[in-house]
Amino acid sequence: MAWNTILGHASQVERLRTSARSGRLAHAYAFLGPSGIGKRFFALELARCLLCEKHSDADLEACGLCPACRQVTAGTHPDFFTVGVIDEKRELVIKQFIGEKETRGKEGLCHDLSLKPMSGRRRVAIIDDAETLNDESANALLQTLEEPPPNSILILIATSGDLLLPTIRSRCQQIAFQPLSAENVRELLLREEITEDTREAAHAAALCGGSLDAARRLLDPALRTLREELYNRLAERPFKSAQTAARMIECLEPAGAAKASQREYAGWIIRYGIEFFRRALLAVAGGAAGPHIEVPQVRSFVESLGPSTVETIDRIVELVERCLTADMQLDANATVPLCLEALFDDLGRTMRGG
Repeated sequence: MAWNTILGHASQVERLRTSARSGRLAHAYAFLGPSGIGKRFFALELARCLLCEKHSDADLEACGLCPACRQVTAGTHPDFFTVGVIDEKRELVIKQFIGEKETRGKEGLCHDLSLKPMSGRRRVAIIDDAETLNDESANALLQTLEEPPPNSILILIATSGDLLLPTIRSRCQQIAFQPLSAENVRELLLREEITEDTREAAHAAALCGGSLDAARRLLDPALRTLREELYNRLAERPFKSAQTAARMIECLEPAGAAKASQREYAGWIIRYGIEFFRRALLAVAGGAAGPHIEVPQVRSFVESLGPSTVETIDRIVELVERCLTADMQLDANATVPLCLEALFDDLGRTMRGG
């Protein structure tokens, strides 16, 4: 992957290139930003640049063809290391950094970085999910950050600097990454052949919040079916709040027993509600023309409201705001079924003018 194929992060590329040209690359970086926006792909490209056999540091380019570039891509380069949360674990644990108790200090990432490069000009490591460092693993890593081995570069990837220990954060050069634009996400969905349907790609891109991972999940057939059913129920007159809540809670079952998965599904239900009412608001405020009215259920809902008045617009704004409140409640760890029951009960009351 070359820099010109990474969308949405041109300023971050230029910042690193400026440092490389002046010979001031940091020994540790913290790549910070929402999940699913390409931080890890960016880190992999940087690792290729730092180990490429055909380009110098000043170029900060990767040829993609030399043995080093190919080995980094395959994850087999002897001077390139990656650490992430182990299966069935929820955090980065100490053995990943300094080994098991029996071999403590003789294996693990910190040990590997302390050794001389085997074939490259340095050793490079990527620590994914860095916000999940527990106290033990963070303290082990801190020793390496305080006394970085020569010819080594660490790249920590996290969703927020606030989730890193201040002692860890202060020893890394922080680079912030922003969510991708909807156009960037649409282009990536088509380029990576996640979908071949341009309208489908545009729809997912508009809803995903700048995250390619979220856009990919939005194209899941189960989520598309969920959206269609919710749209049908929101457009139905009279709106049946209790039945809608029961059905949406029932739709959480495919997510399995894991509470995190059910919470994610509930989040999509709420976001679909926000999307529905925002489309309706655009239609009422802007007239019958435009893409927002192309959705049959939205058109049916708008027609059921009768003439466009200030009171009608206010009511739809209230519906949007109630969905946004539910989204915040869900983020604040509200009980999922109760959150959905209260949401649809309030939506029904607002639709009836109560």
